[in-house]
Order: sequence, then C-alpha cells, then structure tokens
Amino acid sequence: MNYEQHRPSRLAKALFFPIIGSMLFFACQGELPDVPDESSFKKEKLEKLGAMLRNELLLQHEFLAELPPYDTSVYWYLQKLYDQATSVMHLDKQSSITDKWDQDRIWKVYIIKDEDRLAFALPGGDFFISTGMLKSFENDYELYALLSFEASLMNEGHLLAQWTREYNAFTLHNLIEGIDTPNPLSIEDLAKEMISLPFEATVIEMADKSAIDNTCNTSLLSPLGLIPTLDNPDFYNSRWLFTRPSYDGRQQALPNFADDACEGRQRGNNYQRYVLDKLN
Repeated sequence: MNYEQHRPSRLAKALFFPIIGSMLFFACQGELPDVPDESSFKKEKLEKLGAMLRNELLLQHEFLAELPPYDTSVYWYLQKLYDQATSVMHLDKQSSITDKWDQDRIWKVYIIKDEDRLAFALPGGDFFISTGMLKSFENDYELYALLSFEASLMNEGHLLAQWTREYNAFTLHNLIEGIDTPNPLSIEDLAKEMISLPFEATVIEMADKSAIDNTCNTSLLSPLGLIPTLDNPDFYNSRWLFTRPSYDGRQQALPNFADDACEGRQRGNNYQRYVLDKLN
C-alpha cells in the first residue's frame, strides 16, 4: 500500500473561515470568546477527549476478541508490558497536583484486526495496535520500544501540538466541551484521522530520545527495539512509517541516545509464546 508523501491539513483549511466567522459573530455581539492555546488543555480535559475518541474508534474498527486464548495471552502480555513501559509517565510525579493523569484509570490496550501496521496512543494513555504490527515483531524489546515511543508522543505533548496545528485549539476545545461551532469537525472525523495523523521528522527524533530514555528507566530490555522495525522492508510502505517519517541517519542515531548504563540489555524471549503463537 502506498501513501502520499505529504498529507495537506484538509480539515484545518476547511475550518479556517468558519472559525474566523464565528469570532466575528461574537465580536458583533460584544462577546469575543477567549481563544484557548495548548496550555489550556489540562490532563483532565485530554482524558475526556481520549475517552470520546476511544468510544468512536471502538465503533469504527474490528478488534481481536478479548476471549480465550487471546485474553490470557496476547492481551494479558501486551497490557503487562504497556503498564510497565508507561509506569513513570502514568505516575506523573513531575506535574503539579492540579494537572496529573488520573491514577485510578488503567491505560488500556486495544488490538485492531488489521494487517496494515498501525499503532497510536490516545490522550489519556489508551493504546491501539494492529494485528499486522504485532505479527511484524520477533522479540519483546521490539514491542517495548514501540510502546515507549507511542506513549512518549502522547505524554510529551507532541500529539496535542500536531492536533492544534491540524485543527486549531479553538475547535478542539469546543469539540471536547460539546460547544457548537460553525465548522464540520466531529469526534468521528478526529477518530478516523488518528491512523493517518502525520508528524514531522524533528518530532520523531525527540520522541525517539524520550522513548529510549524511558525504556532504560523502566525495563531491562534493550532500548534499540525500533532498529529491526526500521530495517524491515515490509514497513517501507506502511501507514505507521508514513505518519512517523524517519530523519536522516535514524538507525545510526538511536544507539547514541542510550547512555552507557543501558548498553548490552536483553531482547526478551517471551514474545513468540505469548503473542506470535496465538496470532499465527
């Protein structure tokens, strides 16, 4: 499957004039609304958006049944690794007491039945991955690297920043709060765009650094699990790599992001038993 090299911000273009029109309308009424920026999206609001997207995605895709043998093997193992990979992010100790992730809510894993290679984390932590992506790995450290990478894109604010560039903060705020605006964006649209939302190569490099640091701090696995993925020719035309384009020399740069104490880590040997044997 081939994807376009550049995806224009279709909805953003469609939304520009309606948003200007709505602001002019309020101005004429003497009630110019506050225009939110990224800093106004507290984690409680992002979790609300994530829940809205999750519910819509569950309607849009077919999922691997969370029944035997998948519930006690594939789902169990992915959830275990994801909980470990996101443990520091979820605890969120560096954030202020008024802007933390909900500690009582599990960041849940969902497996989409799709042979294309897809993976993304929603705001608030829920994680979606395709069966095609899972089948492309051979070892635990490859999956762990992906979990850390996608969670970092979300937790470091790159996902929100890309959304505000694509759709603007004003529209996202109104969508979350259920406020009518004269534009066509809906949660259904946003959920459909999740699998093709593009990131800049500079963002990917920052996420790589965060993911490797996270892997070193949360596991005994090698932090270089993305290298086999990037070297795999089956990924060249995948939707995942299309939306997460590599920067120059990415494979060579990844080892340099890991500190000396993280070298020589293991690859893990449970992936075949818990995941591949059940999917193939």
